[in-house]
Amino acid sequence: MKKKIFLILLILTQFIMTGKAQKGYRPGYIITNDSVIIQGQIKLQSNIQNSKNCEFIESNQNVRNYTPDDIKGYRIEHSRYYVSKDVVIDSLKQRVFLEYLVHGIVDLFYYKDQNKEYYFIQKGNQLLMLSNTASLVTVKKNGKEGEYEETYLKNSNQYKRILQYIFQESPDVLKEIPTTSFDYRPLIKITKDYHKAVCKDNTCIDFTRSTFKSLDLEPSFGFINSWLGLKTSKNYTSNIKPYFGLLLRLKPFKSYTMWNFLTGLNYSSNDFHGDYDNTLYDGYHQKYHINTEYSVLSIPLTVDYSFPFEKLQPFVSMSYNNVLILKAKYSAQRIDNYYPLDSPFRVYQFGVSLGLGLRYILENKSYFFLKNDFGYRIPGANFGYVLDNTRVYSDLITIGYGIKIK
Repeated sequence: MKKKIFLILLILTQFIMTGKAQKGYRPGYIITNDSVIIQGQIKLQSNIQNSKNCEFIESNQNVRNYTPDDIKGYRIEHSRYYVSKDVVIDSLKQRVFLEYLVHGIVDLFYYKDQNKEYYFIQKGNQLLMLSNTASLVTVKKNGKEGEYEETYLKNSNQYKRILQYIFQESPDVLKEIPTTSFDYRPLIKITKDYHKAVCKDNTCIDFTRSTFKSLDLEPSFGFINSWLGLKTSKNYTSNIKPYFGLLLRLKPFKSYTMWNFLTGLNYSSNDFHGDYDNTLYDGYHQKYHINTEYSVLSIPLTVDYSFPFEKLQPFVSMSYNNVLILKAKYSAQRIDNYYPLDSPFRVYQFGVSLGLGLRYILENKSYFFLKNDFGYRIPGANFGYVLDNTRVYSDLITIGYGIKIK
């Protein structure tokens, strides 16, 4: 078992090192200060790093770093678009790469530093910063014991006043402002709504395809090889059973698009029969005969990282698994004792698993995947009964198909 864990960790390390060697470059282009477009490969980083510099490779040459002073902007295909702008933040004028969110009658931009998020809106030649800075406010109140002071945080809502000024030509859009929160998607939505309300000739361009939450459906099937062990015992019994899964894959992060979250339902079964020599009680060697047959319904909570390659994407995952035991038949008996032991079987179990796999991206953005998971689970409670001390290890190989549903 230890060899299996070591092998999986070794393979995971190799994937990570491979991903680092490739550095996450994607097809894209830069726009020079002379408005010349140069095609190449651009590194997709966090928004904080992408706003400072552009790591660019042209025709397999060496990496070159461009600052906002060097180029007008750059675009990573199917991901993000950055433009160089002069802005004032905390009374300091600086030139940075702003993420271009929406282009229309008004333009919307996004910027993030180590501490805060900023949005900028441009109408004509006027570029204004949207903010919602929180400040401490002290209010005097009267209580039973006399006057006292209460301090709380209050947002400035400055961005709403700016939006009212920018969107004043559209009464319908003005009604949306009070309920528009200071966040990525609400600000993108109201900017696009304004364009649709006042412009009938030109299309509003949304550059943020990858910033919307993406939802994929992943049906899968495979085989799971499971081992049942008993705490303090070196004996294991195993079986191989079919496995079926139906998961939802969510891409919720605008700054780190390669991180995904998955959940859903997985179904399999177990059938264990064996003898286990152990020292569970009083340190003496005892042998138990255990029979268990049941179905397994698992609800995983999975974090998944996909390495940023175009067609073949390696990925690694870590899961916390909630396991429900269905239709359980079980018994436990000491070999030197004629009577069966009174040992309940927990219908809830939990565990963790590590996985690695490979995804093949199709032209329509659907994909096939092959994955190997190594898991470990235990009963949800342990009150000292024999079956409370069981351990199940598993090695799962699945093949599946993913299709975007949102």
